[in-house]
Amino acid sequence: MAKVIGLVNLHSDIELKGLTERRPVASVSFLGRYGIIDFVLSNFSNSQIDNVGILIKEKPRSLFKHMANGNAWNFNSKRGGVSLLYDEKYANNNMYNHDINNILENIAFIEKNKPDYIVIAPAHIITTMDYSEVVEAHRKSGADITMVYKKIKNADERFIGSDYLKVKNGVVEAIEKNKGNAKNRAISLETYVFSREALLKLLKEAQNVSAFFNLKDILSYALDEKKIDAYEFKGFADIIDSFESYYRVSLDFLNIEVSTQVFKTNWPIYTNTNDTPPTKYKKNAEVKNVFVANGAIIDGTVNNCIIGREVKIGKGAVVKNSIIFTGAEVKPGAVVENAVIDKDAIIQNKKEIKGTPEAPLYVKEGDKV
Repeated sequence: MAKVIGLVNLHSDIELKGLTERRPVASVSFLGRYGIIDFVLSNFSNSQIDNVGILIKEKPRSLFKHMANGNAWNFNSKRGGVSLLYDEKYANNNMYNHDINNILENIAFIEKNKPDYIVIAPAHIITTMDYSEVVEAHRKSGADITMVYKKIKNADERFIGSDYLKVKNGVVEAIEKNKGNAKNRAISLETYVFSREALLKLLKEAQNVSAFFNLKDILSYALDEKKIDAYEFKGFADIIDSFESYYRVSLDFLNIEVSTQVFKTNWPIYTNTNDTPPTKYKKNAEVKNVFVANGAIIDGTVNNCIIGREVKIGKGAVVKNSIIFTGAEVKPGAVVENAVIDKDAIIQNKKEIKGTPEAPLYVKEGDKV
């Protein structure tokens, strides 16, 4: 049986407004109780890949806290677990702080484990992908590298700015940017499979070409020289690459047709659990179409929202189409619509907090409004 390890690649230029001011995208709260990284980690766990390294780019504190001892994701600790791989050497140098340098700085992770294959996947693209199937297709193909893509029919609206693949007879011929000028695209899911030898060779080639090359750069550069296979993924995939897309994707999960594609009995999504009491619904609570995490206390009207742990919604308060993070409080009589309220913020003096679906309003962590 082939030995496979995973790398979660957090080296992206994605910012989610104030949500990523002090934390990476990977540890941003999602659906009230998860971190965004939980989905890719659960994919590795469910794919029986038990040895996973996380390539951390920046702001590691909240990610360290979220990961704790790494046991929450059901990895077999006898065969591996989670390793946090931080490129401290280049952490404060944007041009050199990329995924290739991170892998090279932590090359002992690969050398120690001696894998046959390595799967590299991002955290900000949410999928329910069985990596073992991709690895098997890669093994049979004899290709140097396999890139995973998904055919979408609304590329003029979604995945704008993402890479898409030009594929012919199952082989990648070109990698280009989706500018939203066509509906049908084979969108790259930034998920790759390499043999150990192929990855190490590619890293060496990248160093010889440009010290500033990241993994995407060298893959595009190597297309003429290497056989890069394309693997079509047909399951759920969506992207969080902006504050607006975070808001949209989060609220999309309130639609049962979306959430049931991800939360399946045979594909659990793991996360750290918290020792908090059940949610308390008081006399005036009216709640409809809402994800509510443990420990919340609700005495107002909440509609089409995501409510995090230990959130308080006061008597007569109205909260619609909004995401409320852990420990935040909406005081009695306040109105919140189309907003993202970060951790421990309090809505008390400004009685109406309203954004729009296209431009949701953001309240920073700990602010009193």
